[in-house]
Amino acid sequence: MSLELKIIPPLQVLLAGAGMWLTSAHVPLPTLRYHAADGLFYGLLLAALAVFCLAVFQFWRHRTTINPLRIANTSSLITSGVYAFSRNPIYLADVLILLAWWVRLGAWINLLWIAAFIWYLTRFQIQPEERMLARKFGAQWESYRYRVRRWI
Repeated sequence: MSLELKIIPPLQVLLAGAGMWLTSAHVPLPTLRYHAADGLFYGLLLAALAVFCLAVFQFWRHRTTINPLRIANTSSLITSGVYAFSRNPIYLADVLILLAWWVRLGAWINLLWIAAFIWYLTRFQIQPEERMLARKFGAQWESYRYRVRRWI
């Protein structure tokens, strides 16, 4: 099965981030500025990095593919570590990066970019991945799917 996704997730993050920057630079709307913004920005980036590294470690530990365009090459269903809390921790890390960027830019309207990113990723990457995992891992996938939420 080929995935419906045509744009790899890291590029989607860059495109959404660029859209957020362009919106902030060219759309004169109220922005959010507050004292703790820098701390929140760095905290979100640190959280994203931690979630990403924990997820990649699980792929390495289980010796399975991390490539979202080669989901058919998955050799095992990862359900431990950070995957016990989120079925998509790498995509969650992507959202945390965009949230950090939103905090840095301060424009409320950029939440729409994050919502669009989540919708697109869910529809064109996550749902096709889930269909593939259901076919490949059957009851094991269904059990995992009912136990662990898609995002958090």
